[in-house]
Amino acid sequence: MTPSKRPFRHQREPRIDIARVGEAGVILALAAPGFSVPDLNAAASAAERGGYKLKVASGARALVSGRTETGEEMNFVVDAGLDEVTADEGAGLVLPGGRRAVDALNDSNDALRLVQDMFASGRPIFAAGEALTMLAEVSGKEFGEADAALALNGEVFAASGETAREDVAKAFADSLQAQTFAAA
Repeated sequence: MTPSKRPFRHQREPRIDIARVGEAGVILALAAPGFSVPDLNAAASAAERGGYKLKVASGARALVSGRTETGEEMNFVVDAGLDEVTADEGAGLVLPGGRRAVDALNDSNDALRLVQDMFASGRPIFAAGEALTMLAEVSGKEFGEADAALALNGEVFAASGETAREDVAKAFADSLQAQTFAAA
């Protein structure tokens, strides 16, 4: 086939430049055992492409396990306890889904305080799956049948459908970049 006759191909996401990760700042992720790994990876990967580093906060010690879409368990290093992290440490917040994980976070005053402080600060919050209930409680907004949402400057933007998680993750990363430019 000649180049003009080739079928349309998906444009590839830019690769993550490991040397730049952390250069733009830190995003926080709240993770409890059983969290949704795809939710965390979608938001973290999009933010890392923009130079942000992920800092995992959890009530678990040393490692916290999450579940992939196929039910496999994956372990992540815990960078800080829920009682050790503050909203001022992150440019944004990731709330991955997972029923068991979200129930555990809802039972933690430290986790709820962090989400409330991040929402009040106007910084971006990515929430997916069952974590939408936590964001709804903090924001006072209803999302209907949403699959993922972005909270930013006191507003919540929800999405549903097959690509909702990836679409909201991209919007999350874009909002991190916009806030960086606005602060400069």
